[in-house]
Parts: sequence; C-alpha cells; structure tokens
Amino acid sequence: MDLGNLKEALPFYEKVMNKLPFQTQLHGLAALQWSICQDSLRRSNEARSMYEKLQSHPNPGVSKKARQFMFSFQAMEMMKVTSSTFSSMNTGYQNYFDAFIRDKVNYSLKEDEAEDGAIQQAIPYIIFLLFPIFIVLLIALRKGI
Repeated sequence: MDLGNLKEALPFYEKVMNKLPFQTQLHGLAALQWSICQDSLRRSNEARSMYEKLQSHPNPGVSKKARQFMFSFQAMEMMKVTSSTFSSMNTGYQNYFDAFIRDKVNYSLKEDEAEDGAIQQAIPYIIFLLFPIFIVLLIALRKGI
C-alpha cells in the first residue's frame, strides 16, 4: 500500500481479516488499512461500512481512528459534498511523485528550472532591500540636499 499498489494490497488485508477474530488488534489494523485502500480507490461505501463496524472495536486505537474517519464522512454530508474530485491538470510535480514511488532518491530538477526558480525567488527580496534606499534618495532630492 505504501507504494501505491492499492488494488494489490486489498487481498492481503482481507486474508488477515479472514484468519483472525474481529476483537484482535491486528484484525482491526488490517481492517483500517483495507478501508483506507477502499476509500482511496473511490469505493467509499465499502470503506464507510467498515469504519462503522470498527467504531465498536475493543482496541482503543482502532476505534479512535475509525471514529475519525467516520467524522470525515459526516463532515462531507454536512457540507453536501458527495465525493472529492481530483484535478485533471498537471501541476508539474507528477514526475517527482513517480520517481518517489519508484524509490528514486536522487531526483533533481533540471538546471534551467532551478535557475529560474532562484531568480524568481530573489527578485522580491531585492526590491524589498532597495526600496528604502530609493525612498531616502527621493526625500533628499525633494529637500534639495
């Protein structure tokens, strides 16, 4: 699941849930992760029904997490939001996320992008530092010094 293979992770969680009784902590944690996978795969009804069951789980950590997730569903209902929409436009970070998923830790920006970013970040600071000097010069010119 940590690598984004949600569909492949579901059977493993189901296997744990089938082999252990509901009251065990491991069953509760597997059910939570299963629900998170379902929710991430836009199967919110399945996730919600499991969160409802897990609210009465004997493990306090599991039941607390289930209540928190149920609260998010209740908040969506209260705000009349049926589902979250993913933005279809590319924000430029997709390559970074793809590299992160593939365990590439040495991902770097193109040099041109890095230079442009540095210049764009430096301009406001330069203006901020030079502005008082221009104000003093303007006042000096008006007074005739």
